[in-house]
Amino acid sequence: MSILNRDVVVVIKFVTSCVTAAFLIFFISAISGEDLYKNQKSIADLDRLLTEISTELDGGIEMRIRQLGEVPEVNPYRRFYCAEYAKELHEISYITEKQKIAFDSFNVRDFEAKSRRLVSYSETGDLKSLLDELEIVKRELKNSANLIAKKRQKLVRQRTAYIVLFFVLWLVTYFYYGRGILR
Repeated sequence: MSILNRDVVVVIKFVTSCVTAAFLIFFISAISGEDLYKNQKSIADLDRLLTEISTELDGGIEMRIRQLGEVPEVNPYRRFYCAEYAKELHEISYITEKQKIAFDSFNVRDFEAKSRRLVSYSETGDLKSLLDELEIVKRELKNSANLIAKKRQKLVRQRTAYIVLFFVLWLVTYFYYGRGILR
């Protein structure tokens, strides 16, 4: 019977130290102003956004442009082509705006000015300017991908640090309970 009691006490020490370490991590993160659940959700959102950007950079943009077909020479059709081209650029540009929204750096006026510029290029049938805008959008996508990767790396490091701290606190509280309170 004494062997059974020792085993039960060890299990109680193990579970109690785990729960204590979890509460300590919760309070440490709350005091430091970090929300671990929100950080985990942010990592998942950043992964999703980074995948979307990578897909567009790795051939999605070219596929969108190929679907439009060849550039017509006749003016009404050329303007229609430019309008469709501007629409595709606007959709691709919105992906960078998602990153800005996620980082709280979204500026409505900049996005509105970019949209107006695209509309004016499409109305005049200025394909050269739209091609220049495409290069700008590609650069913005690459910058957004780099910013997302840095932010994601920071959040993953922070999560890893809290996991390591949890195990350290778990060991310390287990040994404390083993020699202290529950002995």
